[in-house]
Amino acid sequence: MQEQVEGPAPVRTDPLDELDEQLARLRSVADELRGSRGKPVLTGNQVELIEDGPTLLRAYEQLQEDAQREVRVLDRPPYVTPPSTQQALELERLKAGIGYRAIYGTEVFESEDIMGVLPELQAAGERSRVLAQIPLKMAVGDDDTALIGLTKRSPSEQHLLIRSSGLLDGLIATFEMLWALAIPMPALPFDGDFHGLRPHDRDILLLLAGGATDDMISRRLRISPRTTQRRVRALMESLGAQTRFQAGVQAARRRWI
Repeated sequence: MQEQVEGPAPVRTDPLDELDEQLARLRSVADELRGSRGKPVLTGNQVELIEDGPTLLRAYEQLQEDAQREVRVLDRPPYVTPPSTQQALELERLKAGIGYRAIYGTEVFESEDIMGVLPELQAAGERSRVLAQIPLKMAVGDDDTALIGLTKRSPSEQHLLIRSSGLLDGLIATFEMLWALAIPMPALPFDGDFHGLRPHDRDILLLLAGGATDDMISRRLRISPRTTQRRVRALMESLGAQTRFQAGVQAARRRWI
């Protein structure tokens, strides 16, 4: 009987390494555009550089208005204008049947403006998730156009408008990877009945799983820092969790969140 010789094990690529490569490529494109104003880096003017707030806002609105199926968003502060100024357009597009999926960085828990509009957007149909680290701000209209920001310094600097290309395909794949990693945005306040959990416990667990700090939890739920720290420790102990992330995972397995 002839022995089967196993080939080498397949090399697994870390998705975060792929994301780093994608971001490096995007920054390189932006640098090329700044160095050769008016000259397309890709054929067919697939990439445009946007460096002012009004043009950025109009491009974002046009992306949403042109979408026929879905708008996908990676969102975190800072903002060119308060998020409430964009609420009406999203509600209008949701009413027209356009799907919205948004992944928010945990920084939004400290923004009263965005947290103030989220309940209405979620009620209208937005599917929201939260992730501790959002690598960039981005909006994708269908599979045709993406608008991305490449800096944290100012909300109106270094944005790229990207049309159908291999670069756009990579951005869409990046969004879907992050969507799989993110957890549902806490719907606060919550009125469910979970035996053994005290008031705010489910919300604390949701925020923990989303990467929120004790300070963020305290401000978001309007409870004292000491109460927050005490409940976090108690919840971790009751779940047998060594880390905050493990507490969120265990709570999800028990269907507490």
